[in-house]
Amino acid sequence: MAMQRRPRQIGPFTMDQTRRTTMEYGYYYKAEFAVPFSDLPRTVRVWLPGDYVFEDLEKRFPVIYFSDGQNLVNRYLTAYGDWGLDKVWKEVFDERGISFIAVGIDCPPSENDRSNELTPPFPSKVKEIDRPMGDLFVNYIADVLRPLINDCFHTLPDKADTAIGGSSMGGIMAFYGGVTRHDVFGFSLDFSPAFLVYSRKKWLELLDGFQIRRENQTKFFFYVGGIDFESHFVPLTEETFRYLKKLGFTDRETAYIRDSRMKHHEDAWHRYLGDALCFWLDREEA
Repeated sequence: MAMQRRPRQIGPFTMDQTRRTTMEYGYYYKAEFAVPFSDLPRTVRVWLPGDYVFEDLEKRFPVIYFSDGQNLVNRYLTAYGDWGLDKVWKEVFDERGISFIAVGIDCPPSENDRSNELTPPFPSKVKEIDRPMGDLFVNYIADVLRPLINDCFHTLPDKADTAIGGSSMGGIMAFYGGVTRHDVFGFSLDFSPAFLVYSRKKWLELLDGFQIRRENQTKFFFYVGGIDFESHFVPLTEETFRYLKKLGFTDRETAYIRDSRMKHHEDAWHRYLGDALCFWLDREEA
């Protein structure tokens, strides 16, 4: 792909000039915003694919919104590891011509604050989650951030081309976004979703209360591993997948992968990110 000059500023987003990076493909921009779910400003990161052409207004891209934005493409930004999203893009682009924009919201320094931000607004069995604000997080993406991204970048704004994703607490947030804002999100990527913050009885009650309908046409992709701590995520993830299948969701509308060899880690989510993105965007196989 030919090198191109990129603007230093796009709307409020500034070209990221971090030299210490593990990102190999694409272009990176960032900005800080006040957000309704925190008293502290939050960094929003925009990753543009390698085939993004700044001067070409006709070529447009689907967009996926992530929690834990600092974990997407630069291992030096996180203590846990990154998803290597840019490398996954290169693989699916070379193999299937699939491309996309990724937008990530950084998590707060406190793990308790992160859990509160990403938990649906219902009492859980975890005492540290005493201010669940997942509705504020999801609605911020849908109603504030998404219109800004569509104004600043070359996006495909339709529901089918708009996705929400995350892992662990971000996974339950993404599922909640998929079922409650199906007017906006056509795809929900739910990796190791932390449904376990609720009891089984409470989670099944919540599933019924969401009034999920197949005709709303939000697609879901579930992944879970199986080693150590990750094993606790398996039962309710499988139960949620079965719940959707009983509602009539087809194999093209929801998918589930379990890899019992994998731990609760970004390396596992990297391994299956390409499968999830192809499930969302490879519509020739639909």
